[in-house]
Amino acid sequence: MGYRFRGGDLPAQAYLLPPDVRDWLPVRHLAWALLELVAGVDPAPFVSWYRADGQGRPAYDPAMMVRLIGYCYCKGIRSSRAVEAATFDDLGARVICGNLHPDHSTIARFLARHEESVKGLLVSSVTACAREGLVSVDVTAGDGTKVAASASVSSNATAEQLAAQIAGLEQLIAAEVEAWVAATRAADADDDEAAGSAGERHRDQPPPGQGALFGGGPGVGAGGLSGLALAKAADKLARRRKAKDKPGDEAARRQRDAQAAREQKITRLAGQAARTQAKADALAGRADARLAAWQAKARRPSGLQPLPAGRNAHVARARQVAERSAAALEAAIAAPLVVPEPDKPPRASATDPAARPMPLKHGGYDMCHNIQALACPSQVILAITRHDSPNDTSALHPLLAAARANLDAAGIGEPIGTALSGAGYASDDNFSAACQPDLYVAVTREARQTGRLADGKKLSTRKHSRAQMAARLATPAGKDLYKQRAGIIEPVFAQLFSRLGRNLNYRDGKTDLELHLWAATHNWLKAIRARQRPAATAAAAA
Repeated sequence: MGYRFRGGDLPAQAYLLPPDVRDWLPVRHLAWALLELVAGVDPAPFVSWYRADGQGRPAYDPAMMVRLIGYCYCKGIRSSRAVEAATFDDLGARVICGNLHPDHSTIARFLARHEESVKGLLVSSVTACAREGLVSVDVTAGDGTKVAASASVSSNATAEQLAAQIAGLEQLIAAEVEAWVAATRAADADDDEAAGSAGERHRDQPPPGQGALFGGGPGVGAGGLSGLALAKAADKLARRRKAKDKPGDEAARRQRDAQAAREQKITRLAGQAARTQAKADALAGRADARLAAWQAKARRPSGLQPLPAGRNAHVARARQVAERSAAALEAAIAAPLVVPEPDKPPRASATDPAARPMPLKHGGYDMCHNIQALACPSQVILAITRHDSPNDTSALHPLLAAARANLDAAGIGEPIGTALSGAGYASDDNFSAACQPDLYVAVTREARQTGRLADGKKLSTRKHSRAQMAARLATPAGKDLYKQRAGIIEPVFAQLFSRLGRNLNYRDGKTDLELHLWAATHNWLKAIRARQRPAATAAAAA
């Protein structure tokens, strides 16, 4: 007996789509939901860039471009070339575009041109989630993670290497421009000689084949470079100039850290000197008081006579400690500032100046960005930022400030009640700095803080602020609150990475644009599911 398989249409089978586009996709398709949801986005920030007099070549509708990019990001399609391809082979994208096909260059230029407006889509997505009842700021949770940059560790270079590369690119571009100018003048001279004294040819028009240097066509310049190659060289030059400042920024950071450490040491020694001097004075006062009380008695009691402060051994030892503390303070004030030099010369990435070598979770280093996010219990992202350090300590309060700004822009004025954060944010500065929410920051490992790991180790509470945070987390209410942290923020990163991957395509400052698209589309999907859930429940009940 032969095999039996279900047969489908052959590849050469001709199809006729229904005449009504609403019959192309099911009712609850992502394209329809996104069309309805993005209709509430204010188009004014996008439209204001274009001419209002009707002149020039017509542009693609900004609302259509936002829907197309949002739809593709919701499906995990990020590359501009892949977005262009989706307008041909993805039925939802064809419905959104109305059978238009913007090319990848148009899509990339649209994002670059409307960078700030596209970042504002995060606020619009928070507003959409708030309409569905998903935004509650009584409890929030934040965390950070490393995302791979579009750069390689091998592209890092020292300041001297970057300076040499910059000089070479400047010479290349200058030689190409000089050759173009010389060719233009020679062509003008030939035209003048051919046309006589009339000089009919316009002086500002380059000779044929030379316009490619400045975007005029696909020709090759007098120096041998095409217009595209020259543009790439100019882009490399700009990125290397920006990367050259990175080692200087690193040196300035070391200078600031050294200065802060010196001031902290002086403050600590000043406090120690004041305490030891006060202790010595107190001991001397008590010794003199005992002697005076002994002498004031009419009848001398039995026993030894109390010694005065000048002869008291305890007072002498206390004064010696106070003198040593005062000498240490004077030495710290007089000592010059010492900035530690790095073991190796600082390097910066010439590909992505914003990326830094960061340690990976399972060992090794790679060029990464430290991504910070704050979410509410429904896993709606309230803020997403990029931190220029592998350490999360100084990223806490900027993240909370960004969340507060986004909530205000979305018209949500309720104060943030509680902010839950991991042990990576534990520091005296974070605990003592003023902020709107009540902080619950782990002072030890996550498993030990939540009670999943009971290894008997004591918490480090040498500083008063750390002891206060440990006491707050040790209460029953604090334990119940902090146990919510992992269930709020960790699934957010898992959902982002499963849909969009663990790497960024954009470089330098454009990474913030890409991250805002990640967060906005994440929130849109939350709002769409919340909106469709009652309809699905009603249909199931019917």
